Amino acid sequence: SFHWNGGKVLSDMDDAETEEALKKFIETVNDSDVEVFAVQDYWTFDWILELRKYLRDHPEELKKTVLPGMELRVECATNFRLNIHAIISDRVSDQELRDFRSELKIRWSGDETKNVSDETLKEYAKGLDASKAREHGFDDPSTLDDAMLLKLGSMTVEVTRDSLSK
Repeated sequence: SFHWNGGKVLSDMDDAETEEALKKFIETVNDSDVEVFAVQDYWTFDWILELRKYLRDHPEELKKTVLPGMELRVECATNFRLNIHAIISDRVSDQELRDFRSELKIRWSGDETKNVSDETLKEYAKGLDASKAREHGFDDPSTLDDAMLLKLGSMTVEVTRDSLSK
């Protein structure tokens, strides 16, 4: 996800780089003495979905359990950020993972909410004032491209507690 500092993020990889990264991930997992892992990307299931897609053609390669997960922030009445790590059963389908994400809601204005999507995250970022963007290391949102808007939205948005409970 956008916080990964170990090289290219998935969205910047071509097919060959993605396959190589998946193979390295599987090798690292298999070589570990840990039996169960959770992939914890911010606001996305992209990595686990790519892994599952790869494993459909190579089911024998992964010897351990890898659970889908998502890290996100939740609204709270504090002056610090409340991050949540949702760890989900590996029996949940790809579509159910997509549904989980899309059913999360963010506060838009007042009581209005919108469902989480990449587009919503970018639109949210566009609505931030320049000082809020600078707090997170970004230029004025009106000057940012889509990739930077997505990153800014991902770093600032919070889901409603009600939508997380559901």
